[in-house]
Amino acid sequence: MPVKRRLAKRRVDPKAELEAWETVFDCHYDFFGDLKDFGVPLDPYGRPDGATAREAWNRLGQLYLDNRPPDPRPPWALETFGEPHAD
Repeated sequence: MPVKRRLAKRRVDPKAELEAWETVFDCHYDFFGDLKDFGVPLDPYGRPDGATAREAWNRLGQLYLDNRPPDPRPPWALETFGEPHAD
């Protein structure tokens, strides 16, 4: 039997994690399945749980907004969760 991977206990580079979350922050879907590598469960449509997305947005949202190319439309996470803030 294969060994269960325990990604949650590993230190994760914030930039690598941000790259995985970018499509979700932008449009609510993980089109490429990048979040699976971080152990984030997705529904059949490629969407993470709302509470998980909110926690990631509060942790990584400001970094995302600071590095986002100019776009006239606001990202999904900003419209849904508001400005990112650390709890």
